[in-house]
This record gives sequence, C-alpha cells and structure tokens, in this order.
Amino acid sequence: MTRRLRVQRLGLALIKGTRHTDRDEIELDPHGPVGDRTFCLVDGATQRVLRTVENPSLVQLVAQDLGDRLAVTTPNGHTTEATTQDAADGIQVADYWGRGARIRLQDSELSAAISQHLGREVVLARAERGDVVYADPISMVTTGALHRLSEAITASGYAGPPALDVRFRATVTVDADEDPAPGTRVQLGSAIVEVGEPLERCAVIDLDPNTGERVLPRLLEHVRSDDGLLFGVGARVVRPGRVTRLLSD
Repeated sequence: MTRRLRVQRLGLALIKGTRHTDRDEIELDPHGPVGDRTFCLVDGATQRVLRTVENPSLVQLVAQDLGDRLAVTTPNGHTTEATTQDAADGIQVADYWGRGARIRLQDSELSAAISQHLGREVVLARAERGDVVYADPISMVTTGALHRLSEAITASGYAGPPALDVRFRATVTVDADEDPAPGTRVQLGSAIVEVGEPLERCAVIDLDPNTGERVLPRLLEHVRSDDGLLFGVGARVVRPGRVTRLLSD
C-alpha cells in the first residue's frame, strides 16, 4: 500500500555544500532529485571533495542553473556567471568520506571566484549522479518531528528561530507526525519513493543555513539517541515523477 503525503518544502543544492535553496517543484528520476549536487568542489592538493562541515562558508554561496551557464552569488551580492566544460583529461576519482567519487574537473571561471571566497584553491567538478551523496538520494523530514525538536530547543533556553527544516537540508519536508517506517512506499506528487533507514547527522545541522556560523551548538544533542545522531529518513525513487510544494498531485 502506498501512502500519499502532502509536501511542505522542497530543496536542493546545485553545487554540493552551497546554500540549500527552496524549490517550488523538483523532478525525481531513478537517481534522485534532478539537479541536486550535480557539481562539487575539489581540493586539488588532497584530491578530496570539500565537505560543508569543514568549510562552513560554503553555505554562503548561492548557485543557480541558468541553462547554458551557472551563476554563483557571494555574500556581498556579487554574482559570477560562467559556462562549464569538462576539462581535457579531467576525469578523476576524488575522496569523499573515504570512498571514491567519480568526477570531471571543469574549465570554468567559477573555480577562481569560489576559491577567492573560500580562501583556498579549489576546482569546480561535475560529479556522477549519487557519488557525492552521503546516504540515500532523497532525504525526508516530517513536520511533526520538526515541531517536537523546535519545542525541545526552545525549552532549553534558545531564543532565536531555529529554521530547522532548512538546517537539515532535506530534499522534502512532508506533513506527517512521525517518520514513515522503513520499507513504506510514499507518493509525492506523481512520484513514488520507498523509505529507507533513519539518517545519521553531523555538525552541519548546527550551522546557520545562510551564514555558516555555528549559532546553535546544542542542536546535535537534541537528536542524540542510543542509536546515534539520527533525524529524518532516507528514500529511493520507485517511480519517477514531478513533486510540487504544498500539493499532492
């Protein structure tokens, strides 16, 4: 039996680690959300894909797909637009959390602009679908779990707005009180996904989703359990389709 859920928020990041931006709709194909983490940034010296937890200023960058080129906007409002093209002999395998990610280095002016922002030399790369995704291709959180977490944080004395759904950088936030159980099939718009295991979290959720500042250092403690730092669930696509925010069809 397939369960239909109402979608409250959709989001993705075109370049891994950059600002997780809202979407009114997304397309799900067999690999997951189309456009999500299409690109990543690679440290040429270490051959490692940059991780947000080690480079929090990444979230200050807003990346947009303009069709024939990409645009990256820095916190000062400056936008660099440039084309991307696979570099000659740019096919590599870079380290991503201890596993090999298949990437293609890009010839693009964006590498220099992003390097200047980060204060270190990096190269923009196009990643094979799913290779720079830590767990399942889709991440899902529920409004019920977010509400309970928000109440717990407020009770602990934190006065500011947590903006929790953005902090978790979930593909989809659904209107439900509890996480669907592993193996449950859920209809999102015209797509159907199968729910996987609870998602392990890291210190990225402590970061302000716009500035990268660690302003909520207690958030990890609120998701800690005997099973680890778990919040939300992963999912995989069973039937591709289009998902629209706040609509079920």
